[in-house]
Amino acid sequence: MTRLKLIYYLDVLSSWCFVVEPALARLRQTLGQRLEYDWRIAYLFGGGSMGYSAELSAWQYRRNHSVSGATLNPAWRESLDDTTWFADLAAEAARSLGITDDSVRLALTNAAFVDGRHVGRRDEAVRVAVEASRLSPAAIERAMDDTAVIERMQATTAEYRALGVQVQPAFVMSNEIGDTAILSGLFRYETIAACADEMLAAADQYAAFERAHPQPA
Repeated sequence: MTRLKLIYYLDVLSSWCFVVEPALARLRQTLGQRLEYDWRIAYLFGGGSMGYSAELSAWQYRRNHSVSGATLNPAWRESLDDTTWFADLAAEAARSLGITDDSVRLALTNAAFVDGRHVGRRDEAVRVAVEASRLSPAAIERAMDDTAVIERMQATTAEYRALGVQVQPAFVMSNEIGDTAILSGLFRYETIAACADEMLAAADQYAAFERAHPQPA
């Protein structure tokens, strides 16, 4: 069985990453064991303050809705000093403690964009991560201060930047015959699935041909 590898680069508090989650979940369900999936943090704003107002975020979310149909809650925004760093770090910290699925990062995303919780703050990001993981606050806090956790986030963010793309979500898909696709900013299931289908079909056809026609010595 040929397989497809998908690496998803995200910021936990990227509005467009919030939008793509249903399409990603559908793709993972459809492909099942044929998909090798990994998410990686690519934090925005250099890990610092966003530097723009809550009012501008609200306007951006309305613009987002005009394209995606998704409704995002801007109430998590408080000031120019808001950052995505702590939410990203809490998700990475939970992963370092064995919560390797999507549960904590999605809990943080939904806490912001659905519930309007102030997960730009470290204390609220920790609180949500604890609720989603049942890990202790002290364990999450220690992991968030762990140099290895921070360095992993820095490394995966550098990977994202090296792709030369500007917009999240960003996906890197590759198959077993060397085909690679980089998708940036696209969120519709049909678009992402079409790319995955072509890559899997090509790999399947190669495998079928090689079974029928063994490669010469």
